[in-house]
Amino acid sequence: MAWWVWPAACCVLLSGCAGSSRTEEDYRLKAANTVEAAASAVGTARLATTAAGRGNATSAYLSVLLGEAEKDLAGAQEAFTSRQPPSEQADLLRTEVNDALSEAGDALAAARIAARRGGSTALAGNTAALTTAQENLERLEEQLS
Repeated sequence: MAWWVWPAACCVLLSGCAGSSRTEEDYRLKAANTVEAAASAVGTARLATTAAGRGNATSAYLSVLLGEAEKDLAGAQEAFTSRQPPSEQADLLRTEVNDALSEAGDALAAARIAARRGGSTALAGNTAALTTAQENLERLEEQLS
């Protein structure tokens, strides 16, 4: 085995680990960035469900798009939840952010499921839940920024 394999493997493994945030401010900014990324993913999904309601996109395309939006949200949530909150006050923020992300994840999952079942009308019915989730995320982002 080459001498560089072990250090390279360690770098790859450690890059997946998130450390703690040392200050309340740092943690709050990470929360704001997470919520912003989540709002973007939900906004993309909302536009997709609107397009579905107008008959402007195929179910196959929408299924892929919604699946990717769901992965983006899940990635943002995983990165945030892997951070160690610096205090008990930050624990409250963590809970608030996780609740908003979970609501958004549920809305995205429902939209993806509807798209994969092939029903444009059912998919368009998810627009309201996605709009609510996006508005909640954007409101939370404003509070954190």
